[in-house]
Amino acid sequence: MKNYRLIYISLFLLILVIFGFFIGVLFGPTNLSFTDLNDAIFSKGISPQSTIVWDIRMPRIFIAITIGALLALSGSIIQVTTRNPLGDPQLFGITGGALIVNALVISGKINLDPWIEITLGVLASIIGAIIIYFCASREDLKISTLAIIGFSLGAMCVAISTGIMAYSRVFTQQALSVIGGSTANLNWDLLYNLLPFMFIGILIVLFIINKFDILILGDQISKNLGVDSKKTRLIALIAAAIMSGSSVGIVGSIGLLGLITPHITRIIIGNNIRKIMLYSLPIGGLIMLYSDQISRLIFMPNEVPVGLVITILGAPIMMYLSWRYL
Repeated sequence: MKNYRLIYISLFLLILVIFGFFIGVLFGPTNLSFTDLNDAIFSKGISPQSTIVWDIRMPRIFIAITIGALLALSGSIIQVTTRNPLGDPQLFGITGGALIVNALVISGKINLDPWIEITLGVLASIIGAIIIYFCASREDLKISTLAIIGFSLGAMCVAISTGIMAYSRVFTQQALSVIGGSTANLNWDLLYNLLPFMFIGILIVLFIINKFDILILGDQISKNLGVDSKKTRLIALIAAAIMSGSSVGIVGSIGLLGLITPHITRIIIGNNIRKIMLYSLPIGGLIMLYSDQISRLIFMPNEVPVGLVITILGAPIMMYLSWRYL
């Protein structure tokens, strides 16, 4: 019965992905019919419809799904390795370094190849992950204390990023796209730049995922069972930094997605860590996809940052978790 349940859940998630895909492709300032979509996909000529589908909406959809999946997996990793149910790449300040790099890029202080800019953001996120690693390695550290340290680190990075953009007189809409997150005006090249970091992060996770079930039992038990908890935690947090840092380098700051997705997944799937991480990928992608559709359609032709939509959805869940665990 459990196997059938997972099959049903997987099919339901696939249906939601397909439905979200059609919403993203068909609706917008210029609505398209299924005939227009068919012509755009299968016709060889260049038309306004094909430009809208292939150059504007399709890249946005695939980037939204990919980044949602990466942030969700990053959140799952942080929650497992730190044994903290409030784990989130932004909340713990891991993506703060990438946010600063993003602010430097959009303000014109850094002008390099996009792939190099994303790499700099990833390296900055790894520094944040190392800071969280040293804090989380203390056995007597409380859940609330680690959350406060991470929040303080993240708040400092947001303040620095905002100061950089304010000093450089960055347009308000551009600043919002960094602080609030935005998938507008993205192209296929940015997705291609993201993919190497996605594969590296996932490969690292696959390499150490067998140790997560032991790691969650505590450092002393892990040591008794032959698992180097500190080394595993450091590698896992670096993987989370690679995936979340590269995501922030593409779309800016997306808060709470990495927090809420593992908890939603746990409610649906159960407490099996491997299944939580596996199903966090599509569920995180769906949350990001549908939040992006809300952000671009609800105030059409204007848009609101997708990160704000996710925060509105995730804030009540975060409030409950804070009340439950702190």
